[in-house]
Amino acid sequence: MAWVLLFSSPYLLKSRNNPNEPTHPEPQNPLINFIIFRISDLMLISFFYLNTLVQVSRFFYQKKYTFYTLSFIACFAIYVLLYWLFAITFLHSDTIFSFRKHLFFCTFIFIFILACSIAYKIIQDKIIADNLIKENENEYLKTELSLFRSQVSLHFMFNMLNNMVALARKQSNLLEPSLIKLSSLMRYLL
Repeated sequence: MAWVLLFSSPYLLKSRNNPNEPTHPEPQNPLINFIIFRISDLMLISFFYLNTLVQVSRFFYQKKYTFYTLSFIACFAIYVLLYWLFAITFLHSDTIFSFRKHLFFCTFIFIFILACSIAYKIIQDKIIADNLIKENENEYLKTELSLFRSQVSLHFMFNMLNNMVALARKQSNLLEPSLIKLSSLMRYLL
């Protein structure tokens, strides 16, 4: 949904006040206009994932804010210059395309993409950390339960041996069947 909104943003944010003054290059061929905007959108999507997967992890989380800022500025400059070059190349004219308006428009979109990618990465990492904590808690509880079961098993074995000793002292005929049942129980447990 977010990418659909991004793809439609040039059409949604298009100036409607003065139809003679376009905010984006409006070539005579709508296909060229479509291609320019799609290339721009692909560059923004690339920056989103580059920032999310590389820059935030490598610079932002490591508190290397200078490198993070420089990488952001480099990405922004590349985006603005490539978009400008595509517009100039496809339009073949510098008069229709206002670089200052383009820079102003790109700044807000780029900062929005930056904020979304940082928020996405932080939320994603928080969810992963929470799941890891839950898994560790479950593993701890399983280990604790296993330890408790082994203690109960040992307690049960000592009680059984004490009962066998009592049967041996009485010289009861139940001693032999009880030992056989205890032996089969120990085989089952092992």
